Amino acid sequence: MSVRSIARELGVSPTAVSLALKDSPRVSAGLRTAVRRLAKSTGHVPNARLAELMREVRHSGAPAYRATIGLISLFPEERPWIERPTYAHLGLVREGARQRAEAHGYKLEDFWVKRPGLTPDRLRAILEARGIRGLLCLGSLDPEERFPAALQPFAVVTHAASIPDKLHRVVSHFVADARTLFDELLRRGYRRPGLVILVSGDRRTDHLYSATFLSHAERKFDGPPIPVLRAESWNEAEFKAWFSGHRPDVVVLHQYDTYTAALEAFLARRRLAVPRDLGLALLDKVPDRNRYAGICQDPAMMGAMATEMLLGRILLGDFGLPEFPKVELVQGRWNEGQTLRGAE
Repeated sequence: MSVRSIARELGVSPTAVSLALKDSPRVSAGLRTAVRRLAKSTGHVPNARLAELMREVRHSGAPAYRATIGLISLFPEERPWIERPTYAHLGLVREGARQRAEAHGYKLEDFWVKRPGLTPDRLRAILEARGIRGLLCLGSLDPEERFPAALQPFAVVTHAASIPDKLHRVVSHFVADARTLFDELLRRGYRRPGLVILVSGDRRTDHLYSATFLSHAERKFDGPPIPVLRAESWNEAEFKAWFSGHRPDVVVLHQYDTYTAALEAFLARRRLAVPRDLGLALLDKVPDRNRYAGICQDPAMMGAMATEMLLGRILLGDFGLPEFPKVELVQGRWNEGQTLRGAE
């Protein structure tokens, strides 16, 4: 039985039925009980309810205010997208989420989980008093940090691969992006790629960049795979030993822009020209799109998709840690740049 059928049976509006199915306090307890009883007796299923509600949410015209959803992170700073320059992309995730929420009639409001003096239990009480039932999380500085138990009863969607708990999440399509990059290298005639990746970045991508590299190196490139160089910061002696010992014809980087700049200075001192003598390709961290070839992520789209997922979870009444977490993958786009030679 659909939402509209239940509404006709009870003589109420579809909106009232939708609110009752969400256990919203905006309708009476008696109506909530009646709707749940009728829905159960007629085999009403959540997916049909979601489709009905999402059609309502996406109706044409200016959306009316519906509710507020919370934006949180487990970073120690209140605004990590400002206070940590290497996480500036989180600001774009946040903005994409805000725009998509407002397009559906929802307000996105920031809450600082680690504000001095604020406990997760106290934050939960604040959120409940405000009628906030859904949380969009920007992740954690520590990829192994657990999600606070006090906040688990909410509908939660998190961004990226940090936080190991079973949460619904939106993640870059690391495998597809790495495959795109390595296939581009093959198309351009490169045969001995070397991967230089952040130690923390390898963990935060669930080791999928390095796994895809090793798979391609074993199956498609020449000779035994070049060992992955994992480094959290530039160390010239370390890089020189790796570079001289393995002689890659292209270096693939997943590093901060300071590392990339130091590498370019190293090559210039050795009179190695890019891309004439050595190719450079970047996995996701592209400081200058006019110069560097590689993959560019779309963090604003990731924020928008995370919001869509969160609204769906709220409308379905999917609260608490899910038994079967849903994962949305967002693929990046190839950026041509000037650091690789043309296709053969």
